[in-house]
Amino acid sequence: MIWLFAAVGLAAVVAIAFVSVGIAVGGMEAETAPAVYRYSDAVEFVADRLPDEVTARISHSDVGRVLRWHLDWFAEVGLATDHGAELGDPAVAVGEVAVVDTDAACDAVVARSLRESGPDPVDVVCILEAQLVYLSQIGALSAGAPPPDR
Repeated sequence: MIWLFAAVGLAAVVAIAFVSVGIAVGGMEAETAPAVYRYSDAVEFVADRLPDEVTARISHSDVGRVLRWHLDWFAEVGLATDHGAELGDPAVAVGEVAVVDTDAACDAVVARSLRESGPDPVDVVCILEAQLVYLSQIGALSAGAPPPDR
């Protein structure tokens, strides 16, 4: 008789455990992990994907400058957080979706490049297009995000 109670108790514990794990997994499935941007990886990724005509005119440091200007724009419009920001931070709250105006970002970076004697506007646009691909691959942009109109 004691074996019967032990078997029923064990079955109840296992059932409760499975239900608890299922609820936790279901809740985590709906959450989006924050995207982590690694600057050095981004520079390499973008530089490797630029057309030959662009790489003939610019250097890795030019790519890095344009990417920093792009990141500065993201920070100015409130779409970036510092490394190590708490997951409860309003800027990275689960379920919130920010819409990025890629044309405005491109215009701002091209204007800054012209002001600071940076790369040619065509080169800046090529860099930013590759940057958007990188951001999409790390999960910072939705796969359904429209490409820039350039």
